[in-house]
Amino acid sequence: MVDTANNETILVTGASGFIGRHLVSALLPKFTIIAFARRTQKEAGVKSHPNLVWVLVDIMDETQFITAFKEADQAYHIDYIFHLAAYYHFGDQVDSDVYQVTNVDATRILLDLARAAKIKRFIFTSSLVASKFPENDDRVCEKSELNATFPYALTKHQGEKMVREASLDFPCTIVRLAAVYSDWCEYEPLYNFLKVWLSERWDARMIPGEGSMSIPYINVSCIITMFEKILEKSEDLDQLTIFLASSDRPVALKKLFTLATRYYYGKERTPIHIPVIIAKIGVIFRDLRGRLLGKRPFEKLWMMEYIDKQFHTDCSYTRQTLDWYPKDRHHIGRRILHLIENMKSRPDEWDRKNIDRLQRFEVNRPALTLAEEMVRRREEIVEVIYREIVDQRYKKQFPFYQGLPPEDLRWNIHVVFNNLLASVRHGDRSMMMTFARDLSQRRMEQGVSLDELCGALTIIRDTITKILYSEPRLTDIKLQVHDNIYLAIQLSMDEIKDEYEAVPR
Repeated sequence: MVDTANNETILVTGASGFIGRHLVSALLPKFTIIAFARRTQKEAGVKSHPNLVWVLVDIMDETQFITAFKEADQAYHIDYIFHLAAYYHFGDQVDSDVYQVTNVDATRILLDLARAAKIKRFIFTSSLVASKFPENDDRVCEKSELNATFPYALTKHQGEKMVREASLDFPCTIVRLAAVYSDWCEYEPLYNFLKVWLSERWDARMIPGEGSMSIPYINVSCIITMFEKILEKSEDLDQLTIFLASSDRPVALKKLFTLATRYYYGKERTPIHIPVIIAKIGVIFRDLRGRLLGKRPFEKLWMMEYIDKQFHTDCSYTRQTLDWYPKDRHHIGRRILHLIENMKSRPDEWDRKNIDRLQRFEVNRPALTLAEEMVRRREEIVEVIYREIVDQRYKKQFPFYQGLPPEDLRWNIHVVFNNLLASVRHGDRSMMMTFARDLSQRRMEQGVSLDELCGALTIIRDTITKILYSEPRLTDIKLQVHDNIYLAIQLSMDEIKDEYEAVPR
C-alpha cells in the first residue's frame, strides 16, 4: 500500500487516455494517484511510481466501477476526482448506448460515489463544442449557452447539469476543453489534415471554401497547468466554477496549411480553394467509394456544415480567476513547427502515437478482461489454492506453509495473487520478478527450502491457470492467460532459483 500520510489522494478516470496519462505523470509525486484506466500502465506509457495505483476498470460496467471506487476510497480516502473518461467519435454512425453509458451513466454513478466519499472537489471535463459556433462577432465564454445538438454535445449537457446539481453537496469545477493536441499531434482532425497536406495525393492542396474555418487549439501541457492551478486554488474557488481551457486566438485552416507546408517542404504551397458545393459532392462521392472498398475516409458530410465558420472565445474569467495563461510558445501557430519536426525526424513514433489515439475506444482489451475476471474470482481462487496446499498429501512437502495459521496462509496466497494481478494491470511481467526476489529473501530467512517455495508457487500457477482457462469469457484469450499468469509465475520461479543458488551453502 502507498504511504499516504502526507499526500492527498486524487482519482483520475480515463488515466490511460491522452490527457489522463499526462496528468497522472505531472501530479506525481506530490499526490497519491488512483488511476482508473482501460489500458495497462505499460500500454499507456506511464512510468511506475510508489504513489501510483493503477486499476484496470471499465466504467461502462457499473458493478465493476462501483467496486473499484469503494476499494480505492477505503484504502486511500479520495480527496479529489478528475473525471476525464468520455466517449466521442468523429464518424457519423452514432452508438447512442455507448454515449449514454460512458458519458452520462458513469458520470452519475461517479458523482453519487463522490458524495458518499466526501471529496474536496470534483473536476469534470466538458467541451467547448457543447456550444454552437458563435455567430457574427460573438464569442463563447464561461457563461455561454450549451446549445449544440450532436450526440457528444448532448451528453456533455447532461453531464454538466448533473455536476451543477452535485455542487450543492460538494465543490465542483467544469472545464470546457478546446481542441487538445500535443507536439505529436494526437488530435484526429489535425492529424488527417497534415496527412493529406504533406503527401503527394492528388487532393493535397485542396481546401474547402475560403479556408477561414478556425477553431481554438490548446496544447496538452497548458491543460495540465490549468488542472494544477485548480488544485492549488481549490479552497478559494466557488462551490461551482466553470473554466474554458482554450486559446483566445483560433487559427484558420488556410493558415495551418501555409505553416505546415512551409515547415515541411521548405517553401509554402499555394492551396486550391474548392467551392462548398463541390466539396460536399466530393465528400459524398469519396464516402460512397469508401463504403464499397470497406475503408471510409475521415471526412464526413456533417463536417461540411462548419466550412468557413470561426469559433472565437473569451476566456477572461478563467484567466483572472486561476491566474492561468496559455504560453505563447504553446500556441498552435508556433507549435506546429514542433509537430512537423517530429513528423519528419521520427515518423514511426509519430504514426504510432496517432494511430494509438485513433484506436483509443477499442473494446475487449485482453488485459482488461483478464484483470476483471481475476478480481471477480479472487476469493474463490485463493480458497482453492489454500485447500490444495493444506491437503495432507503435501504434509512433508509443505511443512512451513502447513504450519502457518489459516489466516496467515490465506494472506500469503493473497499477496502472490495481488502481485500477479498488478503485473496484469501494468502489462509488465517484470513486476513479478521483482516480487520474486523479495519473496525469496524472506523465505530464506525463514528457513523455507527452495523446493517448498517453488512447489507452492507451482500450485498457485496451475490452479489460477486452470480456473481461468475454464472461464467462458476468456476462451478467446487463453494465450493472454498463459503469458500473463503461467509465464509470469514461471519467470518468478526462475528468479527465485537464481536467488537461492547465489547463497553460499
